[in-house]
Order: sequence, then structure tokens, then C-alpha cells
Amino acid sequence: MKVVVTGSSGFIGHHLVNSLINDDHEIVRWDKAIDKDIKDFKLDFDDAYVIHLAAIADVRRSIQYPEEYWVNNVEHTKRIQQECYEKSVPLIYASSSCAKKWWLSPYGTSKKATEATARPGQIGLRFTTVYGDGARSSMFMEKMRAGNLSYATTHIRDFIHVSDVVSAIKLLMEHTTRKSLRDYGGVYDVGTGEGVVISELAKIGGYSNLLTTKGNECEALENVADNQRLRDMGWEPKIKAHEWVSNGYRC
Repeated sequence: MKVVVTGSSGFIGHHLVNSLINDDHEIVRWDKAIDKDIKDFKLDFDDAYVIHLAAIADVRRSIQYPEEYWVNNVEHTKRIQQECYEKSVPLIYASSSCAKKWWLSPYGTSKKATEATARPGQIGLRFTTVYGDGARSSMFMEKMRAGNLSYATTHIRDFIHVSDVVSAIKLLMEHTTRKSLRDYGGVYDVGTGEGVVISELAKIGGYSNLLTTKGNECEALENVADNQRLRDMGWEPKIKAHEWVSNGYRC
């Protein structure tokens, strides 16, 4: 199948593209890294599926640059949603668990807005805290792995490994190419369904005397997923965060 992937060079996009290629799908990449900016996004008549992952992340940074997040995360996504709808091409797009308490940050607001602009049958994925090889160096897991962690918070996070995110996307692709999109449209939580206290995970990683703080007000206290819709389809996350850390940051 011909699959269009935006953000194909990004963290999740890179892992997804590699997995889809291994399954013999034909991939069309939309990414600044290859001079195909999503602001110029256009579908060909024979494109069969679109996975829209391109976005600007980082909750704290969005406080400083709200307009940049609106343009990149909302306006570009809305155009892609409309393009897919007009050409009857199935679409899965990246939302975020931050959309649940969208008012806390411009990033969360931008993701909630993309859910509101989605057309019938289009699927939004509320990723929780994704980790694994290739994640941003500013993320908690990567700081801990690099030995750069200077503090931990009391936030509760639902850490999901990028390979489990990829398996969820592929499962939804499989279901929606075989059955009516109307049966699967809407928003899905993509997380393990289990919360981990950040400061406790830091201890497992060897930071036993680390300073513990309450964290930033722009971040939700917890982001545990309700993943029942995916579980009802047969999806099951395979990797647990505390085991990944205990095993030396590998599966």
C-alpha cells in the first residue's frame, strides 16, 4: 500500500517508516529534512493512506512561541485534514494527551484544535509520553540516560515505548483499510494505561538523591491513557518503562 508519512524524519516518524518499509509498503515522505515542507502538502490521486506526524512539540517552549505552534500544528493540520477528506484518503494524525487539559499550554491548545477540525472518519492519536531511541534530548528519559538529569518532579506519566506506538498505528491502519472509517474515527489514547511517578522512575535509574520539585504549571499532573478502544481491537503494549530503565535503556 502507498502510505504518505509527514514528519518522516522525526522521532516517531522514523520508526514508523522503517516498520512500514519492512512490511513492503511504498512510502511517500513529507519532511523539511528532504525539502518537502507540509505547508506545500498535496496528495496524488493514487495515495492510499496518510499518517500525519509532523508537528512542533515541547509544552514549555510553546508558552514562549504560541503563534508558531498554532501555525505549524493547527493550520497545516487542518489543510491536510481537508485534503484527505476531499480525496477520500484515510488519515491518522498525531494529537497529544496534552489535549485533555488543553488550557494549560499553547501546545495542548493546538492539539485540541486539530481534534476539532478533523473530518468524519479521521483518527486522532493522543500519545502520552513516548520514549525510545531517537527521542529529543530534552525529554526526561533521554536526560536520565545521558546522565544529565538535574531534578525530578512528582508528576505521574504514562510512558509508552515508540515501538508500541508504531504497533498501535499499524493496527489502526489495518482495521480502517478493511472496514468503514466511520467505525473507527475519533480520538484514541495511545499509552500503556499505567502511570509512573517521575521521581520514582529516576530512583530506578540511579538518581536516589535527586532534587524533587512540583514541576511546571503548564504541564498536567498526570497523563495516564484510557486505552480500552485499542485493547478492544487486540492491541497490547509490550514494554514497561521501569523494565526498560532497569535493562540499561533497551528492550
